[in-house]
Amino acid sequence: MATTVFLLGLALISNRARRRQDIAFELKPNCLLTRWPLLFVTGPRSIFYFSSYWNLYTAFLAEHGYEVFTLHLPWNKTNLRKERFEHFLKQQEDLGRHFHLVVDAPTWLEFQDLLRQRRSASVISITEITDPEQSSPQGLQAFPIPTADIEMPVFTKGSVFLNISYHLHKQFVRRKNLNSLSSLGALPESALNNSLLLLERAQTLAEMDLRDS
Repeated sequence: MATTVFLLGLALISNRARRRQDIAFELKPNCLLTRWPLLFVTGPRSIFYFSSYWNLYTAFLAEHGYEVFTLHLPWNKTNLRKERFEHFLKQQEDLGRHFHLVVDAPTWLEFQDLLRQRRSASVISITEITDPEQSSPQGLQAFPIPTADIEMPVFTKGSVFLNISYHLHKQFVRRKNLNSLSSLGALPESALNNSLLLLERAQTLAEMDLRDS
């Protein structure tokens, strides 16, 4: 009983600590904005990592004027996540909406075949956030949607509680290719530099939108 209470307390504290992180940053002027929104998809989650999945990233881009949304998928079961994602794609296609998709490594691995076989008119591009040497293989054939990966530099620090909680998260979800806390923007020491890499990608997507309009 005491162990359960401790683990639940640790989970809630670590999630709340990430959500309340206040990282100051200056806005970069004259950013070219995308025509279509940026859609961040939540990766595998557990009680130890569920809140503010993408941490600073979404707020940073929104503050720079980008339209940013987060698609919250079921926590961990691949079949439920695929089912919900495919339902979402159908909705967006029926409404004639378009977006730039942003995913982590395990989510890209989950949905790669689906997105290859079901060429959705709503998905304008796909960006995979990875750790070094973590990029998922895409097969021999060219992918039908423009894709790119952003390799975030390695940074292994962070609070003891956050690292313990994320270690437990890995044990719960049982995935071999989970992103690190650093590449998810959860560590204050690296979150801002990583966000700037995302900003560069967003401006590249904006240029692509401009060419295609």
